Amino acid sequence: MCKKEQFDIIILDVSPVNKVTDAQILASKVDGVILVVPQGIALKGAVLRARDLLKKVNANLIGAVLNRVTDAASGGYYGGYYGGYYGTDDKK
Repeated sequence: MCKKEQFDIIILDVSPVNKVTDAQILASKVDGVILVVPQGIALKGAVLRARDLLKKVNANLIGAVLNRVTDAASGGYYGGYYGGYYGTDDKK
């Protein structure tokens, strides 16, 4: 078993919070939790339930990451404006 002092940061990728209790158990024992939310797949109610389950075990929820984002779903000001800047189609 590794000791906390041996590493600057350790990242654990665990099962979904709403599916099994493993994530809640680990969340109660780590310094911080980042909730990963797949765009277009996760329903708002499910995300709120995951948040509530983490709160129940006193997890330190430090933020969320939205993944599986598509170009079509990321329209709007920032998606359109910065999209080309960061190397999408118009830079070819």
